[in-house]
Amino acid sequence: MIRVFLPLVLALVAYAGPWTGAGEGQVYGYDLAETTKDCFLDLNPSFTGECAPTGSLRDRLVTYTVIGGAIAAVLSVFGLLPLIGRLTSLVVLIVGAAGAVAAVLTLLESSAQLMGWGAWGSLAAGVACIAGGLDGLRGGRD
Repeated sequence: MIRVFLPLVLALVAYAGPWTGAGEGQVYGYDLAETTKDCFLDLNPSFTGECAPTGSLRDRLVTYTVIGGAIAAVLSVFGLLPLIGRLTSLVVLIVGAAGAVAAVLTLLESSAQLMGWGAWGSLAAGVACIAGGLDGLRGGRD
């Protein structure tokens, strides 16, 4: 059940939280993921063309974290069924890694003082998703 909530928390923190800057210069996750999110809500699930994430590697990873976290949460509901849980655990693991890497890249680009709570929260939720995904891959409760 925790694998349903962890990617959802990761997606929400990555989307709503500030990643860098202070005051006027803050960059929020919704600034980075808005175009791709709108495509998915319009039932155009694509990461190419006009729906493609733009910007640096970190910016694209934030977008993949937001969209992937929402998808992983939905898939994890199906993962509550026997034998499907390991497959959804792999998706949760990948999304957690994307969020954690995006936060580390933010730390490398700026200093820790300039990282917003969205980056710190994504790092924590990403590590939790990695742990939850690894636990689900281990199985034993299928």
